[in-house]
Parts: sequence; structure tokens; C-alpha cells
Amino acid sequence: MSSKIINFANKVPLKVANDRVVTLTYAIFNAENDELLEYRENLSYLHGGYENRLITLQSEIEGLVPGSKTEVVLEIDQAFGIYNPELVVTDYASQFPPEANELWAKLEGETEDGNRMEFTVIKVEDDQITVDGNHPFAGKRLKFVVEVKDVRSAEPQELEQGFANDQSTASI
Repeated sequence: MSSKIINFANKVPLKVANDRVVTLTYAIFNAENDELLEYRENLSYLHGGYENRLITLQSEIEGLVPGSKTEVVLEIDQAFGIYNPELVVTDYASQFPPEANELWAKLEGETEDGNRMEFTVIKVEDDQITVDGNHPFAGKRLKFVVEVKDVRSAEPQELEQGFANDQSTASI
């Protein structure tokens, strides 16, 4: 009797490419001083510029396979843009909804030009509340340390809606 070893698990892994759902573990550091700003495990997103999420980072990990690790430094304009002091607003508490009395609460608001955006409560003092519409990492050069955990083909519904069904709440 002869025997032959067959390896069923030897399939070719998918590479990071457009219209694929990519799952990452990543850490974001301030590129100037290596301060850890954020760490996330198992963030899934639809690769290919959907929602304009960090296009430069996406292009840098294009072609990687699960298990690959890389570091990418993004300049301010490639990451979350410059810090805009005009997006910091202080007003009387009576001008805000009740949930604005909680520090770090997220509020949806409208800019002077009518665009809707998210603001974060950064200060609650006496009868004054200060909110900030800047991304917390605005104005910073960032270093991403990324590990690709998984890559799969996107489902038709995911392509239509423009995001992964198993998407984490993080917003890379």
C-alpha cells in the first residue's frame, strides 16, 4: 500500500486589493515623539478608497497578505488634516442638548456653511460648554504600525453599501 500526504490547508491567501474586506490590527503613534495614540485589534474595512478613509495608508498596504506587518508614516495632509481652531466652539450650556454636559460626549452639529459633522465635548465649566469638530489626530504626523490579519472578497451588498458588514466602530 502506498501513501501520499495531501495538504488541504495550502491555499493561496488573498492579497489586500480593491473591493476586498481587510481585517487589521494596528497602532497609531505620534510620529514626532512615538506617543501611542490608539491601538485596535480586528478592524475590518472595505479596501479601495470607500468613504475616503486614509487613502495613502490603503495604498501603502496594497498587495500585502495576512500575516504581513508594515510601518507607514503619514504627513498631516495625508492623515487627518490640519487643526482648525475655528472648529472649536464655546457657548452657553442652554444652547446644547442635555447630553453635552458629559465630557467627551459626541454630538452631531452643523458648521456655518451647512455641513453636518461630529463634535466632541472637550470642556464643561460652569454654564459654558466647549466642543471641538477637529479629529483628535488633526495636525499630527502619524506613524501606523499595521498587521494584516485577514483578507476576503467583499460580498455584493458590501460593495453596494460601501463598507464591510463586520466593520468595527473604529474609523481608519
